[in-house]
Amino acid sequence: MSKTKTFKPPVTAILAAALTAAVIACAVIFFVLEGKIRDLNDTLAKSQAYSAQIDGELNDLKKEYESLKDDYAELEKLKAEQKNAKVVYLTFDDGPSQNTEKILDILDKYNVKATFFVIGKEGGYAAQICRRIITDGHSAGNHTYSHKYEEIYSSTDAFWEQYKKNDDIFFEITGRHLSILRFPGGSNNTVSQRYCDGIMEVLTQQAQQKGIVYFDWNVSSLDAEKKVQDTQVIINSVLSGVKDKQTSIVLMHDNNTKKTTVEALPVIIEQLKSQGYIFKTLDENTPPIQFLK
Repeated sequence: MSKTKTFKPPVTAILAAALTAAVIACAVIFFVLEGKIRDLNDTLAKSQAYSAQIDGELNDLKKEYESLKDDYAELEKLKAEQKNAKVVYLTFDDGPSQNTEKILDILDKYNVKATFFVIGKEGGYAAQICRRIITDGHSAGNHTYSHKYEEIYSSTDAFWEQYKKNDDIFFEITGRHLSILRFPGGSNNTVSQRYCDGIMEVLTQQAQQKGIVYFDWNVSSLDAEKKVQDTQVIINSVLSGVKDKQTSIVLMHDNNTKKTTVEALPVIIEQLKSQGYIFKTLDENTPPIQFLK
């Protein structure tokens, strides 16, 4: 019986097959690695772009920080200057009137704010002026509804009724309450004694009990000394009155007859600004000047 011979492929064939397999394996590995390298390059590119974005944002933040630091330093300097500056509170009694509108125009031109102690005047024109006082950024205070001494100082009840009536009308017009007060004639006026002796002592105490801050003045423009005061008298009175005072509350008037007050105002503002005075408005947080406490 003959033996079957086992086929043995040539060595070269085996080597060729192994080499082919190795080449295929290397190709697969290369393909995989190429993909991973491409992914890594994409990731690196994105990372570099993001890093550049972060660097840009950091530079912007640094610039903004430097700018804010300069602004803060300027603000602190301004605060220090204002703390040491002489302050003037321009106040106008007895409006609104057509002169009030002229005064508002002047204040707007010079970027100055003031305080208006208004009385009760109803009607479209008066309402328009009251609204402008508020929208222009000024302060408003209560000067009673009628300003008639024989009415407001006839009794304490009569005074507070006049006070409330004026406040109610102003609130209806502007949406704001008249949170500060100036007594007609000032807190130490003597005319009120003709109608109710000792009423000012009681009214000032009642105002304090009600939490209402009232303001008198320490500089008078003298514009109420005459029906139509000389313009130069008003200018000189104010400029000499504020001299050597750290804080000045200036009494002026804006009713219909006070045309020379309007004429004097630009000169007063220009002179005070040139001397370094700053202008502010009164409110319930302002330390008051009061004749009678």
